[in-house]
Amino acid sequence: MKFTCRHCGQEIECDELWSGHEIQCPTCQKQLVVPPKPDAPPHVSLAAAKPGQPRLSIGQSQTERSAAPKPIAPQVAALEQKLSQAKAGQKSGAMKWVIVGAVVVVCGVGGYLGYPYVSAALSKRSETAKPASQAPTQEVAAATSPDAPPAPSEAPAPKEEKELPVLSPVWTLDVDKAKIPSSKVNGSISGTNFVAESAMCTAQMVRFFQGASASPDREIIVYLHLNPGQSPTGHTWSVSQDMKGRTVPQVVKRWKPNPKYAPQSKQFSTGYAMKLEFGEVTNGTLPGKIFVALPDPEQTVIAGQFKAATTLADASGAAAPPPTVMPTLTPNPTAPPAGPAPAERPGFDRRYGINR
Repeated sequence: MKFTCRHCGQEIECDELWSGHEIQCPTCQKQLVVPPKPDAPPHVSLAAAKPGQPRLSIGQSQTERSAAPKPIAPQVAALEQKLSQAKAGQKSGAMKWVIVGAVVVVCGVGGYLGYPYVSAALSKRSETAKPASQAPTQEVAAATSPDAPPAPSEAPAPKEEKELPVLSPVWTLDVDKAKIPSSKVNGSISGTNFVAESAMCTAQMVRFFQGASASPDREIIVYLHLNPGQSPTGHTWSVSQDMKGRTVPQVVKRWKPNPKYAPQSKQFSTGYAMKLEFGEVTNGTLPGKIFVALPDPEQTVIAGQFKAATTLADASGAAAPPPTVMPTLTPNPTAPPAGPAPAERPGFDRRYGINR
């Protein structure tokens, strides 16, 4: 549609969709309202428009539209982008070579300046290593020399003895049914668990005790009743409960009802069952096996294998140094009967397995 500006008389042409809207005159820049569309079709007015006249399309004249930047074709944009990337790559490549060159220069200068120090350190290390490398060569040469004395043969290392387990014996007064387990000497004395911590033997007695030697917590002593000058090595005893006489060994049990007082003792000359075997003395040690069951109400029994310290002479006739002094058995009338446990009693009971 075509109309005239009411301010400056400029002839304006626009689309009929702008009818009734306020626009700005492209010539005088004043606001005006587009008149309503005429009855004639729009294409007639557009065809009647004279060439060279300014046109308004969405508030912009034909002259202004011609001054707007032209759109760039996609092929041209892609080419420009590739060119910019190539330029950026050339710059980064040049910078990379500059950095590499700088690193090479620095390494060269450092190697040139540090070479004397490195060579001096390497020469010192080689001089220190020469004596160490020459020593084994000299030893080998001395060993292979025909005049060299023969090297002493190394003695084989002694085999470590395997520690025996603790297997509880079975109480019985029938010596034929008595069995000696392959374990440490252990059992029960007066109702308390017992494991022999030490064993000692002389020509007249053998003892197994737990605790201090002078005042043990639990102990079994066997008086052998051998003839004067007779040694227990290699001897074997098998005592049944009906055997009596001077030659029958005597068994004594010692125990502490209360840890505050001296141990009590009880002797058995008959009525018990015992198996006792001794081996030969070796390096002050006498090996053997034992089974003792006493006819007391608590059914005291100990059994197992042992190696007792002894002063007896071995097969070569050499005597071992004397062991700890054997205790002297004396009655203990001052020891009170077992009563309420003192403060030390709980620890004593836990150690020896007393159940109350």
